[in-house]
Amino acid sequence: MVPAITPVPPHILKAVLEKDGFSVKMDTEANWTLFKASSPSPVIVLPKKGKLVSITIMMGILAQLKMDNKKYFSLLEQIKK
Repeated sequence: MVPAITPVPPHILKAVLEKDGFSVKMDTEANWTLFKASSPSPVIVLPKKGKLVSITIMMGILAQLKMDNKKYFSLLEQIKK
């Protein structure tokens, strides 16, 4: 059984997206802009302020990418190693 998605720190979600093949194309004080040409949504803007990324923002990003829970948790485990 795959666990429920919970909020994570911004740098963790960024690492998950990078593990999926995204790269940072712009880095501002407030956001990272990530890019992956082959993605259903090739440009993702990820807020980097705050302790955790809200579940609403996370779910919106994962939905845009058509990333299911299984893939998300697989990538998350890979970056935690």
